[in-house]
Order: sequence, then structure tokens, then C-alpha cells
Amino acid sequence: MAKTRLLTQLKLMLFLSQTVFSSAVYAFNGFGYAIDSYIREGSQRYQVSEAMLRGLVKFEDGWQGKVSPTGATGVGQFTRKTWNWLASTPEGRSIGMQYITAKNQGTIADPRRNNRVNTLATALYARWHITQFQERGITVSDESLYLAHNIGLDGFHRAIQGRSTIDDIRNMRHNGMKKGMSVRDFLRYQANRYNESKAIANFQRPVKSMTSAQYVNAQSASVTRNKAAHTTFAPVTNSMQVSVSPTKWVEPLDGSVVQWVSPN
Repeated sequence: MAKTRLLTQLKLMLFLSQTVFSSAVYAFNGFGYAIDSYIREGSQRYQVSEAMLRGLVKFEDGWQGKVSPTGATGVGQFTRKTWNWLASTPEGRSIGMQYITAKNQGTIADPRRNNRVNTLATALYARWHITQFQERGITVSDESLYLAHNIGLDGFHRAIQGRSTIDDIRNMRHNGMKKGMSVRDFLRYQANRYNESKAIANFQRPVKSMTSAQYVNAQSASVTRNKAAHTTFAPVTNSMQVSVSPTKWVEPLDGSVVQWVSPN
């Protein structure tokens, strides 16, 4: 009798777990043909993982018009500062990025509301992060790319070095840090949330939550640009799927060379 009850309970638990997963997946019916095609285009243009981009877009939750408390807007949830910096680069201009001004910000004319341009800008920004990770010795992973997008490259770099500033902590709180969390807790928390979103966005079962991450020999950007340092942010997951093949730049019409300059 006891064995029968145990078997029944196990079957019920299995059914409920499958039901919960199915509900989470089927509640998300995709981004729609347009956004899907823009994600694919951005992935191919900048040689970054389509699965990673889908997870980022799903987690940022901006493709339906959401505006974050920080004012970030659009598919990739860009702030005005980051958007205008990226728009100032030749590659940003080549995909049609326009400047956000006091007149158009937050209006229907806000350039971040162009879903195609915003999605391509998200992929371009990921490619820039890959380049910066390689210069700074940071291991490229889907999670680290999301975290750099979420809290900024320099904020993420300082976080894995254990050098987060008061402003960094404030930014993390704006982006989901809970009371009592350490910086390491926040990175792990955000990485797990991102992985859940990535699984749903790609219609896959969620991966096991990471319980630890490795941070090895983190050094400042000024040092790593002149020395072969080896910073590691390696979550214990199987999501190391980001392409690091050479960038296939689309040359700007004026023939100028892309020169990356970090935003202030």
C-alpha cells in the first residue's frame, strides 16, 4: 500500500514538473516573424550566437515596448548614453542608428523604437563585448555577454575583480539585485535568470542552475591591454556557445575604418 502511494506521488510530481515546464515554454510563442528574422540577421552579420541573442532579447523583455526604470528602451533595452555612443561609430551608422535627442527621447520618434535597428545594435554590441573580453582576458560565455550588456562592460569587469564601486552596486540594484545579495550572488542570480530565459526563448528545457563561478586572475583593463592576463568568468553550465570567429564587418559607405572608443 505504501509502495503504491509512493509510486502515485512520484507520477504526480513528474506530471506537475512537466506541466510547469510546458506552461513556461508555451506561454512564450516566439518573438514573431519580424523580430525572429532580425535576430537571425544580427547573428549572421556579427557572427554571434543566435541562441544567446534570443535569450538576451527574451530576458530584456523590450520587444513589446517595455521601458525599464533606467529609461532603457527597445528590443535590446538600450539607455540613451550607450545607444548614442554606438550610433556614433561607423558600424552603428551603417545599420541606420540615429541619435536620441531631448526632442525625440521617449516619443514615437525615439530611434530605439525601430525594432530592426535595435536588434542589429544588440548583436553589434555583443560583438564589441567579445572583442573587449578578448583584450581584457575575460572568458566569453553567453552569461558573461548578458551580464556585460546588463550592467555595462566596466561594471562587469570590476565585479569579477571584486572592485565594484558604489555606483556599480546602485546599478545592480536597478537591475535586480536583492537585499542582502553580495556582488557574486548577484552575478550568479542574473546568470541563472538569463539561462532560464534563454531556454524558454529557444524552446528548450531550462539548464541546471549554476551554483558557482570561477574568477581567475582578474586584472584592470589598463594592465590587460599591455599584458597577457587571463581573467576567467566560467559559470558551470553548457552554454559556451558564442562564436568568436572573425567579425564580418559591413564596411561603411565612406570607406572609413571602425574605431571602437569606450563610452565615458
